[in-house]
Amino acid sequence: TVTPTERSEGDDVLARWSDGLLYLGNVKRVDGVKQCCLVRFEDNSEFWVLRKDIHSEEVCCICDAPPLKEPLINCLKCRHYHPECHTPAIEPEADSDSWICRQCVFAVATKRGGALKRGRFARLMQFMKLRLPYQLSSLDWDPQHLTNQQQCYCYCAGPGWNLKMLQCGSCGQWFHEACTQCLTKPLLYGDFYQFQCSVCTKGPETIQRLPMTVDLAHLVLYHLSLCCKRKYFDFDHEILSFTNENWDSLLLGLSDTPRQDRCHSLLNALNSHKDFVSGKEIKKKKCLFGLQVRSGRT
Repeated sequence: TVTPTERSEGDDVLARWSDGLLYLGNVKRVDGVKQCCLVRFEDNSEFWVLRKDIHSEEVCCICDAPPLKEPLINCLKCRHYHPECHTPAIEPEADSDSWICRQCVFAVATKRGGALKRGRFARLMQFMKLRLPYQLSSLDWDPQHLTNQQQCYCYCAGPGWNLKMLQCGSCGQWFHEACTQCLTKPLLYGDFYQFQCSVCTKGPETIQRLPMTVDLAHLVLYHLSLCCKRKYFDFDHEILSFTNENWDSLLLGLSDTPRQDRCHSLLNALNSHKDFVSGKEIKKKKCLFGLQVRSGRT
């Protein structure tokens, strides 16, 4: 058994964050008991990061071990993998002058709003997403199946839980917006879809917006409440305005409602469903609405 190489104070590292992206940082403290490091990032913020989410160039990125008896295969960009550690395993005939590892593919292809969909890195990412670099069955989940003790999510095995994540309807794992290639618009906070990951489909991801009547009003109010840090919003100037401005994102282009009909449908949902509270119930303006309980739909 190989003993993982310890991180040291002062090491420059790449740390994967809960949004699925990698950020450059410097190790300030090491906690060997909790297996984590205090990392200072380029914006001078400091956070504790699990060792599994910290990478450097001197060791194998997966097992965190030095070359020893088995040489590290040279990635075109980072040079740090044992052949059998990589997912998928590196073929003996792999061209060391052009081969790119999973981590580097994800580092290039992951983007806020959704990963690359065209080009070499998009194709490599799609191929590598057919297998997870960990055993999904080994994760210990909470009763709501939102978080696991190992802090292991998505195709990238990075941390969570981020508000902009999608849950696969087949395997139950959560996936970062930045690592998915099926989105045509960035996720809104509290967004909800029927989603299947590439592992379960054995190919490209599938995604479909859930039917939206009451859910449309819920999503709009949830997003506004997180962004504006308020509970109540004016129907005409904030709720309806936001809905019209973001209509394509809200429906993902799968269906449409004439602009003149949106006001009636949305107002009817807000007035008739128990998820919402209006201003008149608390002696405020009746045109104000908020959520009874602020929680995202998944």
